[in-house]
Amino acid sequence: MNLSIHTKQSKIKNHLKPIALSGEIISRSQIEHEFIWPKDDPRIQWQPHRTYQQEDDIHIRNLSISSHFNIDKFLEQTKELDLPSQIIELINHRAFQFNSRKRFRECEQWKKNVIDACNKGEPIEILILAFCVINNPTKRIQSTELTTADDVSLLHMDSIARYITNIYPPGAIFQVISDSTFYALPLGVTSVEAQNYLLQLQHRVKHLQIENTIKIHDISNYLSNYNQFFHKQFEYWRYKFISNPLAQNLLPEEYQRWHNSMASTLNSRRMGFSYEQLVQLFSTNSNNFKKQLEDHTTVALAEYRALKAAAAETNWEQDHFPNAIRATIHAKKIPVLGLRLYPEYKLNSRLLPYHGIAVITQGNNNIEQMEILHEIKVIGNPHYRKVIDSNGITQFYELLKY
Repeated sequence: MNLSIHTKQSKIKNHLKPIALSGEIISRSQIEHEFIWPKDDPRIQWQPHRTYQQEDDIHIRNLSISSHFNIDKFLEQTKELDLPSQIIELINHRAFQFNSRKRFRECEQWKKNVIDACNKGEPIEILILAFCVINNPTKRIQSTELTTADDVSLLHMDSIARYITNIYPPGAIFQVISDSTFYALPLGVTSVEAQNYLLQLQHRVKHLQIENTIKIHDISNYLSNYNQFFHKQFEYWRYKFISNPLAQNLLPEEYQRWHNSMASTLNSRRMGFSYEQLVQLFSTNSNNFKKQLEDHTTVALAEYRALKAAAAETNWEQDHFPNAIRATIHAKKIPVLGLRLYPEYKLNSRLLPYHGIAVITQGNNNIEQMEILHEIKVIGNPHYRKVIDSNGITQFYELLKY
């Protein structure tokens, strides 16, 4: 029996407006101006620390479960809805969605995709572009590798997929498209770093035993199918954005926000700035060291935008994932799932998991929660204990209770 949702009939367009080019395209991730930088370099200060233990695995899994969602309450509230509507409402719950719930709920394309999957008895597909190597020295003291923040994010998506299984046994699959290799050029990381991060993501999915709900892909593999066209368009857009940064009707204030975020995202580690220079770069509006970084940032932002524009023109998403619901990690005004990549994303925490380090604190009702902070804000602080793995990689920080 075919399923349907009783809504006003309207013609479903083949494609929405390119999601990658709509609204916010880069997260606001610069360190706050009000942050008081320590006088002495905190990276060389003593700090309490311990080694990651096996019992931390359970701890991390608990952090991946949103305290803002109760499956029993949800089922009671939506019991009168038909199955596709109920699935849409679950995905669209405020615990998981930070963009407009009304726009998402009323999008005919997503309704059709859910109905089609239900009619075929297939898992609901959710497509999300995320997980990139960020090697900015204020965000991560060590070069970027997978940490607890990534684990919590992967497990959080798995928990959403399993919630869907409660009402629809085939469940859901998150098609996670890593763009670590794709953005290596503007972000200034090597192909080795980018590929290592991608391989670690795939390994972690297996280790965490969530490979049935989380699939990791490399966006470069898909775009290589359009190589000649893609590079022609990339060069076109690169020239356009360098010669006119406000192209595509971008407002000056929005461009400046993007520029500030890019400055805090690209790999300025390789520029060899001292701690004193980092303080001047990221805590004041003008100084002797800023021009080098600003010039680099201007080109990097143009290349970042050009990559996005060229990729959008290939239509790779529709070609390879025609039945997927599109999710995003950015604020958009179009009907798209703004996915809380981890439970507190865009609630008590504004940074993506790879834009900083996990810090575990007490939230409301003494429930532990994970925030992502610039590591420069917690390293060397005796109120936080550093937790490292057997390879010496910092996994997270925990607020000590005195």
